[in-house]
Amino acid sequence: MTYKEWSLQYRESADILKEKIDALKIEKKKAPLSELNGLDNRIKILSEMYRDCRETEYELGKRKGGAF
Repeated sequence: MTYKEWSLQYRESADILKEKIDALKIEKKKAPLSELNGLDNRIKILSEMYRDCRETEYELGKRKGGAF
C-alpha cells in the first residue's frame, strides 16, 4: 500500500462520516426536544472524527515515495 492509497482510505472514511453527520442534522430537525442533546453530542463527535480523517488524509497525501 502506498501513502496515496492510505490517504484515499482516510478520504473514504471521511465521506462516510460526512454522510452520517448530514443524516443526523436532518433527523435533528424532526426530533423531539428530549433527543436534541444526544443528537448534538453525536454530531460533535462525528464532526471531530471527520476533521481528524481529513487532516490525516492531507498529511499522508503530502508524503512522497512508494510503499511504507
